[in-house]
Amino acid sequence: MSGATASIFRPRLGRAIAALLLVLLALGMVSCGKREWPAPQLSEDRFRLRSISVQRGQGCLIVDCELAGAWANLDSVRLHIEAIGDQPGDGCPTCPFVPRISRFFGPGAPEMRRDMNRLIITACDLDPKKTYRVQLVASNVFPVLDLVVSELVISAPL
Repeated sequence: MSGATASIFRPRLGRAIAALLLVLLALGMVSCGKREWPAPQLSEDRFRLRSISVQRGQGCLIVDCELAGAWANLDSVRLHIEAIGDQPGDGCPTCPFVPRISRFFGPGAPEMRRDMNRLIITACDLDPKKTYRVQLVASNVFPVLDLVVSELVISAPL
């Protein structure tokens, strides 16, 4: 092959290599998607408190809740308690709810028992002669989802 023929093939070979590299770069860019951490789906990952009841026993409140929705996503619970009475620091039955006692129950807490979609919490060291107003605030394993707040429940002494 003469020098003139070789010089004709070099630009064509260079163009072919450049085109191949451009195609490979374009394919690489297409395969690079936007990557993010998994985000909770609001409708699929929420749970709610279907029902709540409070029983009394030997200075303890036993809170029994039934969860609905994605109940397996329950992470922790805060129990708000307000004593109703005429002693200093007690609330009144018609006043706005101002919890005087707040107890936190994290995953694995011995006072918090789970059985499928049922949650049972035991809070002790309370005056068995007092009436209490109780509210439960539950958090989801996905912190971006709102807290789930129960209605107020009144528990009178036995």
